[in-house]
Amino acid sequence: MLDVTKESPAPDYAPVREEVKAIKEAETLSWEALGRESNVAASTLAAFVAGTYKGDNSRVAADLQRWLETRRQRERVTAELPSPPAFLMTPTAHDIFSSLSFAQAAPDFAVLVGGAGIGKTTALDEYRKRGTNVWLLTADPSIAKAANVLSILAEQLGVSERRNAFIARAISAHVRGKNGLVIVDDAQQLEAKAFDQLRTTILDLGGCGIAVFGNESMLTALQGSADRRTQAYAQLHSRVGVRKVQHAARAADICMVLEAWGITAPAVLQVLKQIARKPGALRIMNKVIRLAAFGAGCTVASLTVAHIERAWAQLSSQTIES
Repeated sequence: MLDVTKESPAPDYAPVREEVKAIKEAETLSWEALGRESNVAASTLAAFVAGTYKGDNSRVAADLQRWLETRRQRERVTAELPSPPAFLMTPTAHDIFSSLSFAQAAPDFAVLVGGAGIGKTTALDEYRKRGTNVWLLTADPSIAKAANVLSILAEQLGVSERRNAFIARAISAHVRGKNGLVIVDDAQQLEAKAFDQLRTTILDLGGCGIAVFGNESMLTALQGSADRRTQAYAQLHSRVGVRKVQHAARAADICMVLEAWGITAPAVLQVLKQIARKPGALRIMNKVIRLAAFGAGCTVASLTVAHIERAWAQLSSQTIES
């Protein structure tokens, strides 16, 4: 009697391949982009989907299945999360646009100081999108020094020069005659010499407007009493063409955003206005609204005070009234 041993069927990778291929086509992603997201090398991914990969297909399929499940979960959560309102021309945004327009047209040096969450960064990005020859740079501690901030700015502008001795002149030449504006957000991260280098390179030699946005510490450095300002900051202080300071969200801003969310219940509006007057302002208020709607599984318009209070408790140890 013959002993016939049945072979295990070959693994079927077709569903995984088809799903990856469908994502690539639907979202017009490159293999490199898909590789970065899935943490599978682009060449391996392309070969696996094509059915030509010579390595361990079962390992690649397992990695992709984990990634696909994570992606599906993210898409489910995203679908349930309410989308925040589109850009609103609040009174604060209008003032920011006005200051930026002045700095660009003059050209001049604008200094704007704002508390966290008042809509400053959103307004800057919207101005950049709507404008021509507007460049937005966000500072951080790694580019605090003059040489570093010039290197990052050159990259933003598309300037190829990277030699320290020539990079400033190359930037000046690039912006000259374009009636443009360079905006630096989170500028409190920069040292005094970096401020002065930007002012010289962009405004003095490039004839291009410059606007710096930061917090109260930047204002203190730029606008402190004459006996406390360093020489570097003193030079900057005398060159400022327009200065705006706003520490908190305005009542009109808060009302506009709440109206855009479609919230009408008086008690809910009252609680959310209290939250918007806290540090973080509109940003934290929007976070609470999204988290409350997601946690309650309801529309934003249906939110209750209890929903808001539960969401707030997840974000802060303080009471709303404190």
